[in-house]
Formats: sequence, C-alpha cells, structure tokens
Amino acid sequence: MEIQELLDEDIPECCEIISKSFGHNEEFVDIYFPNHDTPSGQASLVKRLTEWKHSTPESKFLKSVITYDRTGRKFITGVAIWTLMKEPPPPELEKAENVGEVWPDKEDREYMSRLWETYVIPRSRAIHASEGKGVYVLELLAVHPNAQRAGAGTALVKWGTQAADEQGVKSVVESTKLARRCYEKAGMQIEIEDFILDAGEKFSGKRKASLIFMTRDPVPRDK
Repeated sequence: MEIQELLDEDIPECCEIISKSFGHNEEFVDIYFPNHDTPSGQASLVKRLTEWKHSTPESKFLKSVITYDRTGRKFITGVAIWTLMKEPPPPELEKAENVGEVWPDKEDREYMSRLWETYVIPRSRAIHASEGKGVYVLELLAVHPNAQRAGAGTALVKWGTQAADEQGVKSVVESTKLARRCYEKAGMQIEIEDFILDAGEKFSGKRKASLIFMTRDPVPRDK
C-alpha cells in the first residue's frame, strides 16, 4: 500500500468512497454532504472537493493505493485531507461554503449553519492556543468498506501526524465514534469525548449529531 497525492481525476472515485465509508451512520456527515449517495449529491461533492483542492494550497489531498500483483492495476482504498490551519475557520457557514448551492433547502441550510457554529469551536480554540504556529487538521478521512481494518486509515492519519511533527505543531481531528480506534493507533488522544453539535430547540427532533474531538502533541524528531 502507498500513500500518494490525490489527482483531480481521482476525485469522483474518492467521492464514492466517502459515501460508502460513512453510509448514513453519522448525522453530521449526512447534512454536511447532502444526498451523498445519489447522482446529484455525488456531483455536488465532486464539485466542492475539486474547488477546495484548487483554492486551498495549504490542504493536502491524499489517497491510499494498493496494487494487485497479477494485473498491476492500482485501486484507491482511502482518501484524506490534511490542512495546516493558522487562522480559525469562520463560525458563519456562508463564509466557508457556497450555502445556497450546497443546501438549497432553507431549513437544511439553517440546520447545517447551526451545527457548524458548534463544530468549529474546539478547532478554533486549538488554533488560537498555537500562538500563530497553527495546527494540522484532519478535515476528512474515508476508507472503502472493503479495505477497512487493513491499515489504510492509519497510514493516512500518520502521514499528517508526521507532517505535524516536522513543523512542531499539534494535530487535531473531529472523529466519529467508529474511527476513534484508528486515530488512537496514530497517537491521538481524546480531548472532548462526547462533543455534541447543538442546533438548538428548533431542530431537537433530529438525530443527535456528536463527534469526538481528538488531538496529538508534536513529537520531537529525535525521539
């Protein structure tokens, strides 16, 4: 297995992996990537990731690849996006996303906006605490269900933690409960175990959106 830079032509396949990896198990993923298992949702996701890749040089788009010896064909098994953030993300979703295009339904847009306000708080605190050095943020990790528990996720995480070590900065991730063990293998520790994204009373009937905020301090290179 190899970790390689993600190419533009890989993005459609990686968007399929994202959808298959998460399914509909996570409320935050379902609303952040609306209708991700439909043709229209996939098209929207491809557009968003392509624009993100082209507009944010501090984000590193990675893929895990395996090669079948008999055929020599290469298959993508996972995708990750690591970003060196020196400025906290805006709490206003409309400053981070094209909200009218991604969430055309007004109520969905309001719901996602309220979740986002809570979502960015721990990450922003970590960035402020870095005193200008920034933190490496694992913004996305997805591994194809057929390749899970085979090391792809851990390898994609360790790429970022090693990069963080080289720059002497902390690495952070907002983890799902299922991914927790993968991050722990890479040395990340729980800072907020039950990180509930509160959308307010209006949306109290929705599934609970909760994550785990995990961090890892840099390890000096001589250790």
